[in-house]
Amino acid sequence: MGNFVNFALLAAIAAKFTVSWAALNGHCPPLGPVLPPPVSASSSPAVAASVAAFQQLMDQFTAQYNHSAVAIGLKSIHEDDYLVEYAFTPPNRDSRGAQKVDSNTVFRIASVSKIFTVLAILKLHDVRLDDPVTKYVPELLALSNEARENSAIWTVAWDEVTLGALASHLAGVGVDMMTDYTPFGDFTPYGFPPVNESRLLGCSGFFGTLECNRTVFFERFGERAPVQLPFSPNAVYSNAAFAILGFAVEAVTNRSFNEFIKTEIWKPLNMTSTFATKPDDALGFIPTDDIWWNATLGYGDPAGSAYSTVHDMTRFGEAILRHELGLSASQTRKWLKPWSQTSSSGTLVGAPWEIYRVRNATADGRLIELYTKAGDLITYHSVFALIPDYDLVATVMVTGELKANEARGIDATVFLSKLVETVLPGVEQAGRDEADVAYGGTYRDEATNSSLTLSQDDGPGFSIESWIVRGVDVIATWLGLSLIPSPVPPTSNPLKFRLYPTTVRTNNQTSWRSVSQTGPPEYIEKLESLLLPPETMCITWGQLDRATYMLQAQDHMVFTLDEQGRATTVELVGYAVTLARQQTPAQEAK
Repeated sequence: MGNFVNFALLAAIAAKFTVSWAALNGHCPPLGPVLPPPVSASSSPAVAASVAAFQQLMDQFTAQYNHSAVAIGLKSIHEDDYLVEYAFTPPNRDSRGAQKVDSNTVFRIASVSKIFTVLAILKLHDVRLDDPVTKYVPELLALSNEARENSAIWTVAWDEVTLGALASHLAGVGVDMMTDYTPFGDFTPYGFPPVNESRLLGCSGFFGTLECNRTVFFERFGERAPVQLPFSPNAVYSNAAFAILGFAVEAVTNRSFNEFIKTEIWKPLNMTSTFATKPDDALGFIPTDDIWWNATLGYGDPAGSAYSTVHDMTRFGEAILRHELGLSASQTRKWLKPWSQTSSSGTLVGAPWEIYRVRNATADGRLIELYTKAGDLITYHSVFALIPDYDLVATVMVTGELKANEARGIDATVFLSKLVETVLPGVEQAGRDEADVAYGGTYRDEATNSSLTLSQDDGPGFSIESWIVRGVDVIATWLGLSLIPSPVPPTSNPLKFRLYPTTVRTNNQTSWRSVSQTGPPEYIEKLESLLLPPETMCITWGQLDRATYMLQAQDHMVFTLDEQGRATTVELVGYAVTLARQQTPAQEAK
């Protein structure tokens, strides 16, 4: 009940005023889709224009590349063809590899591989992310014998580390061993002490050195001190954590990690151009004289060894959003959730997602989330992204000659940013147009003198232009509605209402919720200046389903759809009335 009082108080204060949220164009929609994702975005003129703009932008950018290749794909799960399919082949390239780049060209995807590792754990249905890792890899407990001393400073508390902590970079364990300097030369000029030859690691897998295997890991990783305690506030990125998850998969399945992901993940999805080890050179793009195409990771395979293509990663992303991975829809939604924060207000951490929260990608300036995973292996850079609000999958792959100083890891992230920034507004407009046809217009029930009019404007979701139930103007009389009835005359300056879809639906019905706007700019600005957290008054998440009548929510509306997916009726659940669709926006325009 405490939350009810708090939110009711905030809503009551804000309800005395008309609206505006400058940062959100006067709106505070729920996090998530504000309209159904478009199913025919490729036929939209807005999408065609935005795609052309992005391709022109990429042509300008890659014009500077002489040694670096690029492959990019953006696809809706509702269509067969890509919305964006871009590839660039540089004039200079290694003769060992592919001589023309396209969506089927193999690149190293480095740490994007971590997605497969987490999925492997999730597919072990008798295994729980809350299980301690020592349940499956008890050898970790012996690592304390290698520590400088048995104390919290020098020894990881392995019995407190869970599989979920490892998957979400919350275990606090060291990043890796493979990037240790000692196998690669004399570093005393940089201030380091002379190498103790008896403790020389002697392996890496890079620059022609031997790879570090599992035996070496359990012999030496105990020398690494913990970085944080498990589940500390800040995530600590760790490749070693994913190697350990691979050990857990092997222990549970009695199969090699690479064999498990090949047969249980890639094969069912027909990802025939995805590999755990180096494929035939002719399949991949190789920068001139590149040595990283061949580099091996040894025990670190689960952290970043995979090779793949734009086409295969797109197929994988579609399978996630379509729930085709052997996980239920609920399990998939749970997977696409943050576990921790970072020092960046725009970045959260999932398992193993890097979740970017942005406000500058949509026309209405609302918050959306990109579920991404980036990968970098010196000359190979990639970013895989899901945009669940629009059912989109994006993949960016870049590689180039290191000495040419062209393609960098940042470029892959920049290309993803420009892809979303340029093309998403077109997709958003396509969604608006489709939603208008499917849901917009006027609904009416003459017997009860009730009606509802939904229209599109520059805001998220639908604007509720008119809402009459049994002859009562719901919007105009809203300020008098409370647990203690106190009828007030209709106001000449009423609140504004919007309507948003939820994730709840059946084959022929969809569930939506209405939201009232709160507060004028000057009032909100003044109140926000007194509060530490930004946008505290954006409290939609606490307003949904508040008011009920005979236990049915006042804000709840359920549409019934025909075979074409177009609404025929809407039930105003809390008011116990069903309205038939009378006019579409096109009919009203006439």
